[in-house]
Amino acid sequence: MTAAFRLAGLLRFRKLQEDQASATLARANGKRRTHAVRTAQALGELAETASQAATATALSASAAARAASRSMLHEFSGLAAALDASAHTAQEDLVVAKMAASSLTKLAERHEAAAGKANLAEEQRFLDELAASKRTDMP
Repeated sequence: MTAAFRLAGLLRFRKLQEDQASATLARANGKRRTHAVRTAQALGELAETASQAATATALSASAAARAASRSMLHEFSGLAAALDASAHTAQEDLVVAKMAASSLTKLAERHEAAAGKANLAEEQRFLDELAASKRTDMP
């Protein structure tokens, strides 16, 4: 019987880190998509507003609304940049987590292959001993 992989606990931990990093990236990308949809909706609503004013009061209100909209779009732009940065960081974290898990996975695969060879060698020795004992038992 071969020994268990000594780093199995660490490998499980690294795989959990990789899963968490993947989930974080998925959430960041989801927020980016949601924000892009909201921005497109806001731009669509702004494009649909009437640009002609019949009175001075309406013109003043339209100018105020456009200024508020411009400010809102500027904030949307800042939020988009922050969400992009967050997604980029999450992508980098995922790459680091995958690299950490990858090296341990390779070690685990080598250990498993070596254990398989050792089991086959042990089985072959048993079969050889069994065959040799049968030959000596025969008259």
